[in-house]
Amino acid sequence: MEALNHFEWECAICDETWPTEHRRVEHEREDHNYCSECRKTFTNYNNLKMHLNSRTHRGQQIQCPFCRSHHTTATGLTHHIETGSCPDARGLTRDTLYKFVRSMDSSGIVTKNLIGWHGSTQYEANDRSYNWNRQGWECYLCHRLCGQLSSLNQHLNSPIHQEALYHCPNPRCGKDFTTLAGIINHLESESCGCTRFENVQRGIQGMVGGNRLITL
Repeated sequence: MEALNHFEWECAICDETWPTEHRRVEHEREDHNYCSECRKTFTNYNNLKMHLNSRTHRGQQIQCPFCRSHHTTATGLTHHIETGSCPDARGLTRDTLYKFVRSMDSSGIVTKNLIGWHGSTQYEANDRSYNWNRQGWECYLCHRLCGQLSSLNQHLNSPIHQEALYHCPNPRCGKDFTTLAGIINHLESESCGCTRFENVQRGIQGMVGGNRLITL
């Protein structure tokens, strides 16, 4: 069968055949960046992987423990809570969420042990922040230009200029992140090979379900 290429399952792109459907699908994905369910070819494997992890294939199986809304990925749920978008968890902020995660991560797998940290720094710009030469409100930390003073203050108090609270558990990676959603998105991407996408989804469900231990 192998010599004559006479297996039952034929690739949709080339003339290769396979003994099982699983091996055919695996071949189409890895060698052709092809999704057989959607009959769609992608420019590279990373784009295919993002498609396979999207709502199209995974639905919305992760439920918010507060408002019961459903999300496709762990990043989506975390961003929903961390940014104050959850109507039933307005009191949760980046700081309180960090303290909660830190309490379940005594070994410091993903959280940083910040001695002397007392919360996010609060910034406030005034009229003197307007740069007449550049015709806009200028951030005095990164020199980004904003169209309105309120936009500048929103930028200043976003996680961009806050201390990194999390780190990638892969010592060969070493990246730091200012938000929980940021590190979860990094782990979901599998870019540093620290863990698999599926493990992150199981981990977030265990966390919101009451599991008191963070593992990879």
